[in-house]
Amino acid sequence: MFDFYHRILGCTIDEPIDEHLNRFDGALTHLRAGSCYIDLISYDINNLSKEGREAVRSMHGGGAGLDSNKSLQDVKISSDDSTMDHLCLRIEPFDKDQMMKYLKEENVHIVVDGNRRLGADGIGPSIYVADPEGNVIELKGRPYERNSQSDLKQNDMKQNSNANAMKIDETRNKDDTNAKYNQMNTDETRTKVDIIQNMEDVDSDKENIPATPCNRICRYNSNFYNGQVCIGCFRELYEIECWQSQTPVQKAMTLLDCIDRCNDNSISFFDGSISVEELTRQYDHWKSLAKK
Repeated sequence: MFDFYHRILGCTIDEPIDEHLNRFDGALTHLRAGSCYIDLISYDINNLSKEGREAVRSMHGGGAGLDSNKSLQDVKISSDDSTMDHLCLRIEPFDKDQMMKYLKEENVHIVVDGNRRLGADGIGPSIYVADPEGNVIELKGRPYERNSQSDLKQNDMKQNSNANAMKIDETRNKDDTNAKYNQMNTDETRTKVDIIQNMEDVDSDKENIPATPCNRICRYNSNFYNGQVCIGCFRELYEIECWQSQTPVQKAMTLLDCIDRCNDNSISFFDGSISVEELTRQYDHWKSLAKK
């Protein structure tokens, strides 16, 4: 764990080192990640002194301490039983290609990556990795600027209604509640994908979980995430297109982003959209499959 966070991810040790590294006879190490600390507590009782073991007992559970009737040998640490979904770290500068290459060279388990992931500061690129104990860490880049050159280009294309804008609107079926026949090609393609997925996903059928969050409201609204997100299922176009080939982990991460988008206060006027409760139900299903 120390090697992963210190050497691979680049977390540093503050000076003086002896006040931050292997404190309390090896029980605790503070690693700096930007303006925050990541504390590593050692449960390797075979390499801890009596004082170190007592320190771990008192620090267990975020400082709540270990019950007096339990020993450190009774503590079972498993990411599968954790209530934390993932930890997010901002990475700057963020060069996705170089980072992916580096992480693969270091044999880091890459859970999933995406160019448009919703975060506290907006939509931006991310790479999700697992540390040696299975905890998921999101390495997140700076969010895209709303007034970036690409957004301005899209706005110009919409305003001019030129041929290129029409092609984009055709692909996205943007915000045209009456254009039923214009959506037929998209609906037909997605229906075929859903049929195939339903045939292949036996586990999904057994638990009455839809093979896809699609609810056939395949429309986009330019005022919602710049027209990048379907207002029916809250997935982006690339997430819809690659859904069938995604692993259970990737589907769970996609649904997690959908839940964040669905919680946006600006969607109250999207009648018929999938609910947060249903997205959460599907997310729990795919997450459970990912652990098998």
